[in-house]
Amino acid sequence: MGFSHRWKLRSPAQVGILPTDTYPALVCDIDNRKAVEKLYTIKGLSPKKQLSILCRHLQDISTYTMGFPASNRPGQIDTFRVARQVLPGPYTFILTASKQLPKQCTDYQSGKSKQRKSVGVRIPDDAVLQAVLSQLDRPLLCTSAHVEELEQLEIPEAAMFVDQYAGQGLDFIVDTGQRVAEGSTVIDMTGPEPSLVRLGKGDPSLFVEEEPAYA
Repeated sequence: MGFSHRWKLRSPAQVGILPTDTYPALVCDIDNRKAVEKLYTIKGLSPKKQLSILCRHLQDISTYTMGFPASNRPGQIDTFRVARQVLPGPYTFILTASKQLPKQCTDYQSGKSKQRKSVGVRIPDDAVLQAVLSQLDRPLLCTSAHVEELEQLEIPEAAMFVDQYAGQGLDFIVDTGQRVAEGSTVIDMTGPEPSLVRLGKGDPSLFVEEEPAYA
């Protein structure tokens, strides 16, 4: 499936479903407040629920976060070096947020300007998604798309997503057919050491040091 060089969201406030290398993602323009509100409504999320960013490249991660933590002791994993090797890939990294993160990504209903402390970032290894992202001016805000009452072992057909979300305002779906469903591996890098939040498709041992075994 190809995209012309003119591919773009037809309206800044659109919300749609794009494929990733794990679950499909409900996405919208990260800078458009109406789109963010619409995404939360379609998914039925609390305004305080923190979503992730689908990044185009490492520079987006540098823009919206304070970057990967530096090694502070001998033998510690160089997380940035490893991230460069595995991205694009099936990982979500929770990093310290920068001041560039739009305030509507925090709690769009409260009107508060309190800066969010952390944010999840992804660069999925999916050719269709990469083609879309490469033609956008900025990354997309996202949350996983699921179909109610289905075991999440296989990506549902597009028609099922239409039944689930279209009546709530979904604008488009990029359909790449059925795939085996598997979540991303989530690594929290906001603490003293990287920690595993959720085991998924990516190998966590590249970032999280195993606990020593004692007899």
